Amino acid sequence: MSKFNYSNIEFKKESLNKWWRPEIDKKELKKLHQKRDLPATLNTLIYFSTLILLGYIAYLSWGSWYALPAFLIYGTFYSFTNARWHEYGHKTFFKSKILNDIFYEISSFLQYLESVSWRWSHHHHHSHTIHQDIDYEIQVTRPSKLFSLFFLECFRIGFIWNEFKKILSHSLGIMTPVAIDCVPKNQRWKMIWNSRFLMIVKIIIISYSVYINSFLPMMFIFTPNIYGGIFLQFLVMTQHGGLKANSWDHRESTRTFYTNPILGWLCYLNMQYHIEHHIFPQVPFYNLPKLHELIKEQMPKPNKSFFNEDNMKDPGELVAIGGLLDGLAIVVMGGTAFIQSMTQNPEWAYALLLGLEGIAFVIWSGVVKSKTLLAFSTSSRR
Repeated sequence: MSKFNYSNIEFKKESLNKWWRPEIDKKELKKLHQKRDLPATLNTLIYFSTLILLGYIAYLSWGSWYALPAFLIYGTFYSFTNARWHEYGHKTFFKSKILNDIFYEISSFLQYLESVSWRWSHHHHHSHTIHQDIDYEIQVTRPSKLFSLFFLECFRIGFIWNEFKKILSHSLGIMTPVAIDCVPKNQRWKMIWNSRFLMIVKIIIISYSVYINSFLPMMFIFTPNIYGGIFLQFLVMTQHGGLKANSWDHRESTRTFYTNPILGWLCYLNMQYHIEHHIFPQVPFYNLPKLHELIKEQMPKPNKSFFNEDNMKDPGELVAIGGLLDGLAIVVMGGTAFIQSMTQNPEWAYALLLGLEGIAFVIWSGVVKSKTLLAFSTSSRR
C-alpha cells in the first residue's frame, strides 16, 4: 500500500473518465457498506427531539430579548437538516428504502429544496465533482467574487435566492439547465408538482405572517436557513473550497478534517470525512470514521481543527474562519446595540439579524482582504 503524496498523482488521457480509488480489502469494504437501523434511528430521534425542544424554548422567549440567542441556537441546529437531507438522499441512512425516502422528503421540505431535482443533481455532483461547467453544486466558483463569496454565501442568501428562482421556474413548467441536464424526463412531472407545493406553502406562511402582523411563523421554517445557517455554511464551504478543479482524484478536490464527536455524529453526520464520502458515497455516515482509519495513509493529512497554523495558509479554511467571525460579530452587535429595540418590538429580530450582516461584512473584509480572494481564484493542490 503506497503512502499518499501529491507529487505521485499522475493522470493519462485514457484514464480521465476513471476516479482514483484507494487500496482497501474488499471484504472490509463490503462490511462498511452495510446499513444499520440502530444508530440511524437513535441519531434521528435525538436530533428531531432536540430540534422540537429548542423550537419550543425559542417560542417561549418570543417577546423578550432572549429571543435573539434562543432563535440563533434553534436556527443553527435547524440548518443541520441539510446534512440529513444529504444522507437520506443517498439512501444510506436506514436499511428501509421507505424510511430513507420519507425522511428525505421531510428534510428537503425543511431546507426548502425540491427533492427530485436535487437528488439527481447531487448524483451528478458526485460523478463530476468540481468539474467546472458540469458540476451544478460548486459553491466557490472561479474566478471568485468577494461580494458573493463573503456576503451572500456566508448567510446562504445567494444559494437560497437561486433555489427560489429554480423552484419558481419549475413550478411554472419552465425547465432550468440543471433539470435538463440531470433530471430524467419521466421524473420531471414529480419535480414540477413538488415545486408547486413548495411555492404554495411559502405563500401561505408569508400571508399568515402578514395577517397576524408578526415574523414569528417565518422564524420557525425556511428562514432559519438564513439567520442560523452561518455555522453550517462555513463547514460546507470547506468541503471543496480553494481546492483543485477538474481533477479526477478526490484527494485534490475535496477536504477531510477532524471535529468533535457531537458536531460530527449528531449534526454534520460525519461529513467532515468528505474525501472518504466522495470516494465511497454508499458507505453510511456511521461507518465513515472506520473507513477513514482504513485508508488514511493514502489520504492527505486532515486538519485537526479550523484554527491551526496550517489553515492560515489554506484559503478554504479562511472562509470557515471568516464565516465564524461573521456570526460572532452579529451575536455581539445584536446583543448590545439592539437589545432595547428588540425588547420593545421583538418582531424585528429577524430583520435586524439580516441588517447586521452589512456591518459584519466590513469586519470580515478587514480580516481576509483581497489576498484571500486571489488565492481562491488560483489555488490548487499539486
